[in-house]
Amino acid sequence: MFEIGGSLAAARKGQSLTIADAERLTLLRGKYLKALEDDDFRALPGRTYARAFLRTYADALGLDAEQFVDEFDARYSQPEEEAPVALFKPHRRRIGTRLVLVLVVAAALLGGLLWSMLTPTGKVNAPAQPPVARPAPPHHRAAVAPPPKPVTRPAALVIRAKSGPCWLLVRRGGPAGAVLYEGTLEQGNVKTFVPRVWVRLGAPWNVVVHRGARVVGGASTSNPINLTA
Repeated sequence: MFEIGGSLAAARKGQSLTIADAERLTLLRGKYLKALEDDDFRALPGRTYARAFLRTYADALGLDAEQFVDEFDARYSQPEEEAPVALFKPHRRRIGTRLVLVLVVAAALLGGLLWSMLTPTGKVNAPAQPPVARPAPPHHRAAVAPPPKPVTRPAALVIRAKSGPCWLLVRRGGPAGAVLYEGTLEQGNVKTFVPRVWVRLGAPWNVVVHRGARVVGGASTSNPINLTA
């Protein structure tokens, strides 16, 4: 069976990302990302938000988001509305002597009213026309706003110093953009950037560059290179 949470956690760890890195990448709270990795969907605000958060997280990790959403729908289908249950049982009341007396008095009053409507010639006066009922104004239900759509972010650019140190210069957008990072990435360390960025690698043979689950080609050369991703 396809594992939802386990696959998300494995993809995140395979890119050397922490929960905090994933939180900055997806703009979702870390506790919700952890709940998705643990298959604890009850910790999310609701089923609609769970599907939206799952799609956003899978997209950010470079995974097939539709596969994750389809698996979630297959496991947790939309619950049907339950039929209302009566809280009280109806019961019959016995007609007492007082109710019989009230009915007799009402019948007598109705007979007197009809007799008073008789004219001296023995004809019955035409009853007054009842007032015309006006239709009640239509009841407008308040519109319910749909849940906000999550913002889909591109997969992060991950640079990991695998074989040795590498000097980096990272700028926003292109070679003339604002400097995001400048320094030496020591062996075993990782830097993560949100595209689009321009990168100058001083020792590309010492690093492995990923964008999501895809390895960026052209970095394993023997000369300093520039990358735009």
